[in-house]
Amino acid sequence: MHKLLEEKPREKEFLRALELLSPGTELREGINHILQARIGGLIVIGDSPNILELADSGFQIDCQYTPMRLYELSKMDGAIILSADLRHIIRANVYLRPNLAIPSRETGMRHQVAEKFSKQTGKIVLAISQRRRGLTLYLKNQRYLFRDLPVLISGANQTMLALNRYLETLTRAMDGLQDAELTSTVTLSDIVTVIQRAEMVRRTENDLNRYGIELGIEAQSLQLRPPELEIEEQAFLVIRDYYQADQREEDEVFERIFKLDAQALADRGNICVALGYPRDTADGVDTIEPRGYRLLSQVHRLPMNVIENVIRTFKTLSAIYEATIEDLQAVEGVGEVRATMIKDELLRLKFPQPIRQYTPFSAEILDEDL
Repeated sequence: MHKLLEEKPREKEFLRALELLSPGTELREGINHILQARIGGLIVIGDSPNILELADSGFQIDCQYTPMRLYELSKMDGAIILSADLRHIIRANVYLRPNLAIPSRETGMRHQVAEKFSKQTGKIVLAISQRRRGLTLYLKNQRYLFRDLPVLISGANQTMLALNRYLETLTRAMDGLQDAELTSTVTLSDIVTVIQRAEMVRRTENDLNRYGIELGIEAQSLQLRPPELEIEEQAFLVIRDYYQADQREEDEVFERIFKLDAQALADRGNICVALGYPRDTADGVDTIEPRGYRLLSQVHRLPMNVIENVIRTFKTLSAIYEATIEDLQAVEGVGEVRATMIKDELLRLKFPQPIRQYTPFSAEILDEDL
């Protein structure tokens, strides 16, 4: 997997924060008690010195966390401070003093304080709305309003259906590209189509993952993930196969594609530009030679660093096809066994053996068994 396909640190931190509040956790159970009682509240997760310096008054609690203790202490007006590991309630009825100069998009006083305090301290702050019975999470510059369970379940099911549709279209596009690669008839249109479909799968899968985290134990009864998504990784190797290395750095290509919004992603010209081609060549008929990343990745247990060595040596997929076992063995990391595996797999892909059909108990089968 390309490193840019992995979750970025900021996104990982935010997803971990969502997991703390998934249904089934003790923290969420305590918050649900508060929501049901319509009493509202402010909760800060973390008791580091920079937090305590901005917390006035209140009561020193230092007791073990339980959902019911959180609920009872929320009946007081001030904020509650929990330890970073969520095992202890540190203080209650606290007055928070964030820097008033920090900007806030919120209108309500409780939510303004929560947003400013989180921006200033970098810690998770939760605001529970008394009137709207809503839970809002603040983490640095990020804000997330939790949705009601029926809305989540409906959204998760719709997202799952969409992901399956996108996977079907991606699979068809990948099959078409592979046929074109094996016959040396790949056009930029084939490449752009695969990248668009793959990016839709990636984005939808991320949305589904978010639903799964927010649903927590409620997601166990839902099938929120298809059996396999390896094709997504295969699809993004298409970028490595076809981007214009003299026009773009590889990481830049991925960044440009990932930053496109839904409308911009639908414009095929934007994909061409991201890959380093002219905008108006999206539907051109000129053929393009792949480097070979995607097809070589299908060779059993062939590491990516060895694939890179092969491509660095031979440059194109057609040159790899034409290489002999001895030529391949000269590449760093490729011995006789790997060289043979590469040749056999590429030949298998290019010239698949037809499946022979036999009738039960035929003489041919009996002869072969003997």
